[in-house]
Amino acid sequence: MSNLTEQIQLTFEHRELLLKYAFPSTRLLGSLRRWPKGQPIRRVWMSRAELQRQIGELSRSYNHDETGSDSDAVLDLCDHLEHAERTGDGDLDILW
Repeated sequence: MSNLTEQIQLTFEHRELLLKYAFPSTRLLGSLRRWPKGQPIRRVWMSRAELQRQIGELSRSYNHDETGSDSDAVLDLCDHLEHAERTGDGDLDILW
């Protein structure tokens, strides 16, 4: 777990967007699938590379018009993940 340095707070909606548009790694996919039923917000650990990949995949999906009615939510999630990448702060409190 030593390379899992990024602690990102996600909503259940974020989880759904990552599963739909970001193609998470096998390890991250397992973490997202183990989301406790009924839990609206959860902290997920990622490596720096996983975080960067999720940002890239979400951005690619958005830029290629693959997100449809999810476009605004995908863009908001990208902003959240990019903020976490820049600052090391993966908390959601800046968005609420």
